[in-house]
Amino acid sequence: MTLNRKKSRIIVIGANFAGLTAVSKLCKSHDVTVIDAKQDFQWTPNIHEILSDVKKETSLSLNLDTIITRLGHRFINQTVSSIDGALQTVTLDDKQILNYDVLLIASGHSRSNYGIKGASEYAYGFRTADDVIQIHNDIEALLNNNKHPVNISIVGAGFTGVEVLGELLRKYASNKQLHFNVIDSASRLLQALPEKLSDDVISQCKSYQVSFHFNQKIIEVKQSSIHFSDNKSIDSDLTIWSAGTKLPDYLNDINTPITSNGLAVNEYLQTTEFSSIFVAGDSATLSSSLPKQASIALDMGLHAALNINRFCDKKTLKPLKVRTKPILLSLGDINTYFVQGKLVLASPLLAAGKEAVYQFYMARLSALLPIEQRVLGIADRITLSTEKLLLVEILKLRPRVLIGRSKVL
Repeated sequence: MTLNRKKSRIIVIGANFAGLTAVSKLCKSHDVTVIDAKQDFQWTPNIHEILSDVKKETSLSLNLDTIITRLGHRFINQTVSSIDGALQTVTLDDKQILNYDVLLIASGHSRSNYGIKGASEYAYGFRTADDVIQIHNDIEALLNNNKHPVNISIVGAGFTGVEVLGELLRKYASNKQLHFNVIDSASRLLQALPEKLSDDVISQCKSYQVSFHFNQKIIEVKQSSIHFSDNKSIDSDLTIWSAGTKLPDYLNDINTPITSNGLAVNEYLQTTEFSSIFVAGDSATLSSSLPKQASIALDMGLHAALNINRFCDKKTLKPLKVRTKPILLSLGDINTYFVQGKLVLASPLLAAGKEAVYQFYMARLSALLPIEQRVLGIADRITLSTEKLLLVEILKLRPRVLIGRSKVL
């Protein structure tokens, strides 16, 4: 493709981990437009901590318009309705049509209910801080207005489901009015991770009011119950949906191969049909699959920006080389796990490491903000984390507990 104008028109859809990182590295000599339906970037790997008041929405958010404007680019707070790869246009929900020379799709995934009856009406999503705040407030309302037992169900026993359970136990473990259900169609927790991790989490939960329901296919969600294909059902006063994701609807008609996980891309992060369309983050599927992790999305965003800059300058593109990253998973204040391949380490002390990852990346991303906002944000995040998480953890630790929960699985 030949670009004749001095300024290449670059559109970035999605300012999440991959998108925002890419935008920060795109050359200012280009005409860059960023489109996102959200007004704020959110550090979503920690939104579950809003449930236990360990985090506030403000400590997880950065204003996109401020950041993108300071980078010298344009921000449009809109939803995309369609893309035409042949005409190189993006159409917004307000019918505005934007032309591009290069497009980066970095919009991640959206919630999927698998078409299950009642899931959209009666199950809470768990994709944004607003979702979590609503769940937090409604749990408190249930407890304040109900003297009977309250059943909270988590649909999806993957990474998010386990961390949600952990934060609910952090806050409500001593509340005998609450009972928790964890439901999944798989045969165990954390299907993509070593089985010994699933076994340890279940073992840690034995002393709490938690029931696990595996190999269960949900056929309907009602306001106060969940129904399975084997004609069984359970009471559920509040249902949290962390079970599935899908590509955004605007990609349904894009004329390029789509896999079950995302758009097929080559080693340069270009779609197979259109060399002018790049994809990064959860929306991208390479020939060698990568886990859906924020740290990998950040790396993909950096590489997408590198190749887009080179593409605009008619230079040879560089293949992506990303190594699998270790995973840190928290079960509230009960335990934290480090997972690297088949190696699984467990220790409450690892909570400090997980918190450090959050602090580091949020500080790095907030470097794009004005100095006063940057300083206040860092101070607020450190103060809140010290008061609500680290200090509390240190005070609760006893040598016997620490030794008992620290182990190689």
